[in-house]
Amino acid sequence: MSALVSLEIGGFEHGPVEVLIYALGWSLGWLLLWRARPLRALSDAAPAGERASVAVVIPARDEALSLPNLLRPLVAQRRPGDRIVVVDDHSSDGTASVARAFDVDVITPPTPPDGWLGKPNACWHGASSTDQPVLVFLDADVRPGSTLLDDLAGAVADEPDALVSMQPWHRMETVGEQPSILCNITALMGCGSFTPFPRATAANVAFGPVIAVERTTYDRAGGHATPSVRSMHTEDIGLARAVGRSRLAVGSAATTTFRMYPGGFGDLVRGWTRSLATGARFTRWWTGLAVALWMCSVAGGWLAAPLVYPLTAVQIWVLGRRAGTIHPVAAALFPILVVVFVVIFVRSAISVVFRRDVTWKGRQVGARTG
Repeated sequence: MSALVSLEIGGFEHGPVEVLIYALGWSLGWLLLWRARPLRALSDAAPAGERASVAVVIPARDEALSLPNLLRPLVAQRRPGDRIVVVDDHSSDGTASVARAFDVDVITPPTPPDGWLGKPNACWHGASSTDQPVLVFLDADVRPGSTLLDDLAGAVADEPDALVSMQPWHRMETVGEQPSILCNITALMGCGSFTPFPRATAANVAFGPVIAVERTTYDRAGGHATPSVRSMHTEDIGLARAVGRSRLAVGSAATTTFRMYPGGFGDLVRGWTRSLATGARFTRWWTGLAVALWMCSVAGGWLAAPLVYPLTAVQIWVLGRRAGTIHPVAAALFPILVVVFVVIFVRSAISVVFRRDVTWKGRQVGARTG
């Protein structure tokens, strides 16, 4: 009779319900991040010399250390007619001087007026200073692949009414950066674009580090001046919703990467607190439920059935490599990653619910603006 109500694994007895719940969550993890589709999957990029000219807008606040890693490969792929504009957002570290050394345009926007946040304000003024038919917005911590501009221009040509964006592959070089990996994984899962059925599950969101859009589409949507965009610290999501359609991709270690929090663990906590729960607000409910079930299997499956611990560690390792750098030790010690993730998510949710400000780049940013 006991065989009907329990399941024995390796000498340990577990209830079948516990095992089935774990198996469901573990399986959902693979489906939610079935494949990290690269930008090339979105477009057969136009042949060299035949693409539209591109205006690259780089909002930069205290990014003197990051800019060389972005501008050096970016300038090398600039074509006649392209323009690169660094928007020095009132930096205090020589950002403008570093940018000018790479022979790119540098502008300083006015102080953000009431109702505007710093990054949307910088992006709007950068876009307004150019007239190229394709707009590309890049964060200063991005390290672009050698064909990024060609690929983005080709993707925009394929889908001129959509917002094209890419989440670069996250380079995490220190122990203090490793806890970011679960945040990266859930961000990719939550967008719904990397399941086996992306057209049916994708949400209308975007990845802020790399965005490309046809100028007429940007202007028609109101760009970063749209009230629901200019007041959002997750202005990428606001812009995707204003445009109405988005197409998402993921970089790889060999193509486009970024290093989000070189300052270590403190920056990581502040950065993800700023955006994690807000991103969850715009996730389709069924995708959010699936991600939550997967997280439950990761967090509690090994406690209910200790012998599934290696299965979860392997899954974290494989999925983590699709999102960025993950050390084998971090995957093996995944319960620590879970604790950090839960703490950050709770902090982020409290900030959203109670509209608490988060300090970022020396400014107070409302957690639920927009």
